[in-house]
Amino acid sequence: MPDQETNTTQQPVVIRQGGQGLETVIAAVILAAAAVYAINVWSTTKKETSPAKNLEQGIEQIKNAAGKAIESRN
Repeated sequence: MPDQETNTTQQPVVIRQGGQGLETVIAAVILAAAAVYAINVWSTTKKETSPAKNLEQGIEQIKNAAGKAIESRN
């Protein structure tokens, strides 16, 4: 039997990385916290520099200036 060839095939080596459940949950929590933080910062900044508030203040200043100009004419 030394003259007979024996064909042996090796199975491919598969490396599995396990435990994806916990990492996925942690990543989702981090992303959710980052989104909440970003929305909170954006809304706070928006309230501080609201165009409507600035316009309202500008209109009040114009009204006051116009009122003073009319009073000074009389």
